[in-house]
Amino acid sequence: MSALTFTLKAAPAQRVDCSPLTSDKLAELSTADIAALTLVIGNQKQRVDELFDISGDDAAELCFENATDKLDHIGHGLASGSITVNGNAGAYLGQFMTGGQITVNGNSGIYTACEMKGGQIKINGNAGDLVGAARVGYKNGMTGGTVIVTGNTGDRTGDHMRRGMILIEGNAGDYCGSRMVSGTIAILGEVGQHLGYAMKRGTLLLTQAPKQGISANFNDCGSHTLAFLPLMIASFKQLDSKFAELEPFARVQRYAGDISGIGMGEVLVKL
Repeated sequence: MSALTFTLKAAPAQRVDCSPLTSDKLAELSTADIAALTLVIGNQKQRVDELFDISGDDAAELCFENATDKLDHIGHGLASGSITVNGNAGAYLGQFMTGGQITVNGNSGIYTACEMKGGQIKINGNAGDLVGAARVGYKNGMTGGTVIVTGNTGDRTGDHMRRGMILIEGNAGDYCGSRMVSGTIAILGEVGQHLGYAMKRGTLLLTQAPKQGISANFNDCGSHTLAFLPLMIASFKQLDSKFAELEPFARVQRYAGDISGIGMGEVLVKL
């Protein structure tokens, strides 16, 4: 058996809702059934075989070839199996995902891992704004799983995040960890302005101090040796990421906040 592969015939002019194309939903369907499924494109619908050339037969391993940033909702609600995207992915990649694995060999759009609950997403490129965040009007962002971004993320990474882990090998934009309730965001590169804005709980782990400093809404708690950090860093060894190469450390400068709220979040800066 070979991976069930969807090769985009031509770049679509409108955005495409790819949510019906996941391992769980296609497992019991024949190739003819899959070809006959309809996808929403803008305000119209088209058959899958009008947009994609279909090859392979293993629905547990899906592959999107020639992908563009117009392909939204890839991996929507994924519970098992794997999805590989060769090219760019659009908005809402891995939304409501509970298990399985998504790999993007390119960039992803806004709301990557939106309200994700489990599984793993790896972006071999950059991710847009609101990684692991909640939709407008909702209070629960990412509640589980792991997101790895080898490049940079946009603004408001982890907005309303409740659990899980976001690992950023590059830089994070402004308002990283905004309104964060729990979970961990670790960043190897630089961070933008307003780090931890309105943060309630959770951990922001930085391997270098922010150039603009830490907000006055965070109390400097001094330097600490935290025994859990080497254990957490050791857990990264199993990941396909630069974080697996991170030398263990326990000594950090700790900042607590955002004190405009309950102030139980923390920013840890490696010393």
